[in-house]
Amino acid sequence: MDPKILNAESYDLTEKSDIYSLGIVFWELTSCSSPFNFETNNEPTKIMLEILDGKRENPIPNTNNKFVALYKKCWQHEPDDRPDIHQVISELNSIVPIIRINSENNSVSDNIISTDESNTSNTREKSESEDSDLSNLPSCEDYDINSDKYKV
Repeated sequence: MDPKILNAESYDLTEKSDIYSLGIVFWELTSCSSPFNFETNNEPTKIMLEILDGKRENPIPNTNNKFVALYKKCWQHEPDDRPDIHQVISELNSIVPIIRINSENNSVSDNIISTDESNTSNTREKSESEDSDLSNLPSCEDYDINSDKYKV
């Protein structure tokens, strides 16, 4: 949850709030756990105060540096300091060549937490020859829930 909503009586959630949440989800993908062990922690108020004070989870060792930089940008305290969704997608596209998708069984190997340089260059070569280019995906505008085409 956007930390701005925790300390503002009249703060409305925005797209930048969603970006904050997306940054948290990115961290969860590399950690396989919830931030601050929230579900099992008996002090949720303490956690909220620490988040308001700027505390964030530490990156998981061996996580791709570009991915860490991206989710850290997403969870900036000030919404204006967070990227918009187009910037997030652009940065993800620059990271995607590091990921090798095995089309035979739809599994991901040499995954996003791999940072070995030789492995990265080999993976880039392999992925360039595979069908893992995200540039062919529809744009965000195609799925904008605020678009007139979704109005009832």
